[in-house]
Amino acid sequence: MCKRLHFPVFGVFLLTLTLSPAIAQFNQGGYIAPGDSLMKFITDNHRIFLPEDGFNLFDVPNGNFKGKILPGPPLYFDGPYLEIDTMLTSTFVGITNEPKLLSTDYYFNTISEQYYLAFDQLQDNYLRVFSDNYRGWISLDEIKAKGYEIISWMKFYGATKGMLIHPREKLAPILVGPKPNAAIIETADELYSEITLLGKCQGIFCMVNVVQYRNPYDPTKTKEQNILKKYRGWIQIIDAEGKPLVAHIAQEG
Repeated sequence: MCKRLHFPVFGVFLLTLTLSPAIAQFNQGGYIAPGDSLMKFITDNHRIFLPEDGFNLFDVPNGNFKGKILPGPPLYFDGPYLEIDTMLTSTFVGITNEPKLLSTDYYFNTISEQYYLAFDQLQDNYLRVFSDNYRGWISLDEIKAKGYEIISWMKFYGATKGMLIHPREKLAPILVGPKPNAAIIETADELYSEITLLGKCQGIFCMVNVVQYRNPYDPTKTKEQNILKKYRGWIQIIDAEGKPLVAHIAQEG
């Protein structure tokens, strides 16, 4: 049986994102989030953040209308309803195809298990979202008008002191300074290293504490007894295209 679902409306105020000229070219990636005035009214069980009337999607910046991204499953849904968490779904409604459910892989999962629409490029006042056939651009003017803001990866990871992170590529060099050509202290392995952000960043690097454990790990000893060494250094957070090189504990690697 078809089911009609209703989703609440939230109003918010925009906080704009500013990037220093020196690192703006690296800060293209991030996610779209409600402004502070909305967040204080959102309940803890709210899990995916899109305005009720969604965002318009264009094929290129300032180009042709491609469709809309809306919260929830399609308005009339004939699929396995009981298997879908309606609080954690979104739909792409295109002009040339039927509405399609979107995977949460397109969203950024925070430590609080809430999901934000991720983007990987900022160009001509538009953000690029999704991949494959869904790829398109959202206007920053629309984001502002609907009370949302954009958060860069550097802003997210740089402002979160004490967050545990791991390299997405399993290994990451820990450097003596915040420069690509800085000497390497150690190469951290996600399986045997505990990497903690210290809330201090410079350019595309953040300072971290690293606890390195013995390999192989001895299950007959305590966690402290398995510590091989502790050190502090700098880890690169994003690449030259603005894509994150690290993930936090709430994410898949």
